Amino acid sequence: MNAVASGPRSSRQKSVLFCTECSFENPVSEGWLVVSDGDERTIVCPECGHVADHRTERSAPATKCAD
Repeated sequence: MNAVASGPRSSRQKSVLFCTECSFENPVSEGWLVVSDGDERTIVCPECGHVADHRTERSAPATKCAD
């Protein structure tokens, strides 16, 4: 038996971050305010100011730099 997917596929990217306060959503690299202070990084929603993520740099996922 073959399984057939039904219904519309989501067009969301896997790396999308969601604000739990106002439902803003975007990839972390697009639109979110990223504040670095020493070894800490905070990601803030640009719509409502909610802190979506806060961690030390050593525990933060590595980001790739575009050349």
